[in-house]
Amino acid sequence: MAKKKTYRHYLQESLGGLIDKLDISDLRKEFLKNRWLDQVIWLEGKASKEQWWHYRLRMITIVGGVLVPAIVGLNGLNGFQGEQDNQRPLILGWAAFGISQVVAISAAVEEFLGHGEKYLNYRNTAENMKIEGWQYLQLAGPYRTFKSHSGAYTFFAARVEQYIQKDVQGFLSQAAERMEESGTSEDEITQNSQTALDNLNEQLTARAQRLKEMEEQQRLMEEKAAQTAAETEAAASPAVSNGLVTADGESLPALGAFALAWTDDLDDLHAKMEADTANGVLNGANSNSGTSTVLSGGSNGTTMATVPKLVTAAEVAEILQCPQSDCETYLPGILEALHEYSILDKQVLIGILATVRVETGGLKPVHEWGGEKYWKQYEGRKDLGNVNPGDGVRYHGRGYIQLTGRANYRTYGKKLSADLENEPDLVMSPKLSAKVLACYFKERGVATAARAGDWRRVRKLVNGGYHGWDVFSQYVERAKARII
Repeated sequence: MAKKKTYRHYLQESLGGLIDKLDISDLRKEFLKNRWLDQVIWLEGKASKEQWWHYRLRMITIVGGVLVPAIVGLNGLNGFQGEQDNQRPLILGWAAFGISQVVAISAAVEEFLGHGEKYLNYRNTAENMKIEGWQYLQLAGPYRTFKSHSGAYTFFAARVEQYIQKDVQGFLSQAAERMEESGTSEDEITQNSQTALDNLNEQLTARAQRLKEMEEQQRLMEEKAAQTAAETEAAASPAVSNGLVTADGESLPALGAFALAWTDDLDDLHAKMEADTANGVLNGANSNSGTSTVLSGGSNGTTMATVPKLVTAAEVAEILQCPQSDCETYLPGILEALHEYSILDKQVLIGILATVRVETGGLKPVHEWGGEKYWKQYEGRKDLGNVNPGDGVRYHGRGYIQLTGRANYRTYGKKLSADLENEPDLVMSPKLSAKVLACYFKERGVATAARAGDWRRVRKLVNGGYHGWDVFSQYVERAKARII
């Protein structure tokens, strides 16, 4: 008969299987198993052991405490009744004495070793570690701001070490109390505690430095690959000159996964935005020819450019399973922006539609989910250029991609000849949102990956990981069935 699996084996198989499915490096998976999972299993084992001893010692104390007075009372009752059996009182007396000693010893052992306190400490730490791991796996709680498990890994590792360090400090505190009661000097306790904490801090510092170096190397490799792909594509098909400057110098943060809290009060903005963001682009639909006309300003005057109409609003509504009215409003701007950046073809359009669907829940620019309370997390983020009070809320994520931070609004404002830094809500314009999206696809090599049919890389370049891949791949297939 097969041996029944223990809870330890259950944790190893279930949590270990989840770790293996994460989109992180094998080295980091080994850390999760050998540091976090092993610690959880160890804590569970220690908690069970301490619980076993605590319950038995307490049961001995309770039962013995009831038996001793009962035996004493029975002995007195026998004497009162005048029984002639001289052996019974002696036996009962020794029994009461023996049980009382067992009770005293069990109570003293429990008091000295503190099995009950240890059980609670181990159990609480184990549950906190499991909760921390579950939040990391779900990218919830303190990890909700991260777009991928790879991006959240360093933060998670630091928090795990904090839990472990707290557990060590708690153990040292308990040991200090025990040693103080037994007469051990305070200096010796302090020296031992400081040595243990210094060793732990050295290990944490070295591990954090190694992780930082590895992440920096990976980031540089990805940026170099994206830059090379963009330069190759630009040389093969240079962008249409329209007063826009495309450069690889700036870095847009990885896009959000599900920013679904958009606002519907855009009508008033659109009238204002049309005059500021037209840049010579006029919509002119021609349902018979399957094209639209765009005016492009150049040094020799105004020229006419034809935008291939690769798909209709009705078809996009069916592909993305979203309102057709949204597609009629926002699709023309997307097609025009892709045409301006010379990346309008069926493969790139498939990648664009699937990306916008997974990022916005439809086909319309959105505000980052969470509202002002959530946006305040960006306050004081110098890496985003948020140097003034209120910048966190003012420059929260907007658009088809979550353009975030004063520096990025300034950068893309210069690229698109729009004052996004002073009027960040302009990013919600159908045309400007589309141009930011097209610029991102062009400069980060996403369009190149889409043309190669490398959809995994498309998602990686956009998201920073593969979060939302199931939804993304679903809409890639739906778009391919209708467009190709």
